[in-house]
Amino acid sequence: MNLVALLPVLLIGVAMPLAAGDGQVPVVGKPRQAAVRQIVIHATGGPDCDASRRFRGGTLAGIVQHFLRNQGRISIHYVIGRDGSIVSMVPESQVAYHVRGHNQDSIGIELVNDGDGMDPFDATQIDRLIALLRELLERYGLDVTAIKSHAELDDSTIDCNGIEMKRKQDPGQAFPWQRVLNALS
Repeated sequence: MNLVALLPVLLIGVAMPLAAGDGQVPVVGKPRQAAVRQIVIHATGGPDCDASRRFRGGTLAGIVQHFLRNQGRISIHYVIGRDGSIVSMVPESQVAYHVRGHNQDSIGIELVNDGDGMDPFDATQIDRLIALLRELLERYGLDVTAIKSHAELDDSTIDCNGIEMKRKQDPGQAFPWQRVLNALS
């Protein structure tokens, strides 16, 4: 699949201003059986047992390719690049596999970021996230309490040399929660 050729395709079903680079890379999920009750914010990177080996955020194209390579195991509804470009993947009417135990009733949004609490989120990326969140909240009749972090919903841990560590910590401490919630309130 040629990702470069697919990126310019316009988002379907998203009533928001489109920008250069927005696109759709369709990934099929199972039909949704439950109403959307929450929107989950993710970051593409995150910590690891070995700090020198932590997961890096990558690029928008690289993350989209990662989801395409891992179809059937993981998926997401939207990915927002550092420059604010949005790629729509799994249609909202279908289930994406992005957070254990909460896939049926949620929309997942990945932000390209190292997710380590040090990598800042670009203002343009957050502006586009806020616009997308505003549309989703309105479309599903939700309020800001429906917006969750991946870390909030996934309590699983991993063993790091005998020490239990939270497996999912995204979007991370650098995420501007107050700015996002204030803009939506």
